[in-house]
Amino acid sequence: MSALRLALQMALGIALPLALQLWDRRRLTTEQRNACWNGATWGAALYAFGPLSMLGWCWVTRGVQRGRLIARRTRRWRAAAALGLGVASTSAIVLVMSGIDYLVALALGLPP
Repeated sequence: MSALRLALQMALGIALPLALQLWDRRRLTTEQRNACWNGATWGAALYAFGPLSMLGWCWVTRGVQRGRLIARRTRRWRAAAALGLGVASTSAIVLVMSGIDYLVALALGLPP
């Protein structure tokens, strides 16, 4: 049964960030979409880092955009906001994964 829980955690660790990133990608501006990862980088980030890939995703799509002249204060604010959003979304995904694991453990009669 622990193998089932491990497989579920691995699947959720890839599927939940992917679903959130796909949803977010549809909402991005053209400039932000052009700054996104290509398919190989995106897949590698999801596979290797799972929920932590949200940090990179938020940085790439909302961090300081290269090639634009903006004030230093604005760049710092955008960087802090991007990292804060990444931490918040990563935390939310981990909490959802923990809740699902807890419910599966209860359903199977295993200790949580």
